[in-house]
Amino acid sequence: MTTAVAPNDALARWQQPHPDFASGHDMRSSENGLLNLFYGSLEHAARYQWLNAGRTLVDKTYLRILWSSCDMAPVATTYDQLASNLDSFIRDRISAHWEQLDELDHDQRHQLAIELVEQAAIAVFPGNPNWRAASMLLFFLCPQLPVFAWHHELQSPQSDSQEPAGYAGYHAYCRQRLAQKLPHSATPPAAVQGDERQCKLIDRLLSRGDWWQRRCLFSR
Repeated sequence: MTTAVAPNDALARWQQPHPDFASGHDMRSSENGLLNLFYGSLEHAARYQWLNAGRTLVDKTYLRILWSSCDMAPVATTYDQLASNLDSFIRDRISAHWEQLDELDHDQRHQLAIELVEQAAIAVFPGNPNWRAASMLLFFLCPQLPVFAWHHELQSPQSDSQEPAGYAGYHAYCRQRLAQKLPHSATPPAAVQGDERQCKLIDRLLSRGDWWQRRCLFSR
């Protein structure tokens, strides 16, 4: 039996900083680094009862790194306001589910992923709901859930140019694509950044879930 090989660009993005942030020298802009920043921030906050000495749980600098590293379209707000909106959403919506995420059954996990992305699209981007940006945020914040980050190559081919009307349609299409690819999925990579505890945390996350397989859906 031949072992599947991970796409080259996925491995590169996992291990290497993004060239569009800090001239390609800041390791936080790699996807391993982004998981450390976003998932790591929530994992740390959960261990300390969601307290952070008056600061937002996700720093505005992390959001700036994400936007640069994932080629996300600019939004009509500052990173300060974005961090504040996201902080409220995490405390109001995500924190209540955090300890039970690993206990949900398959369909419950998919339903919650859809609900959180659609809620974040409105709560984090009020006045201009943005499920594409929300899906990218949740992809790195809650890798335990089957969130599919928006990518133009995965839009549902409803017609030559029409894109899904909302996240639920996009999620359903990606879920179908993932089911077809899972039997041939590559083994997740090892964590290459962070202290010993953080590396073990990320390695366990990748080995027990399908984050890496979802990431490889839009890789070459």
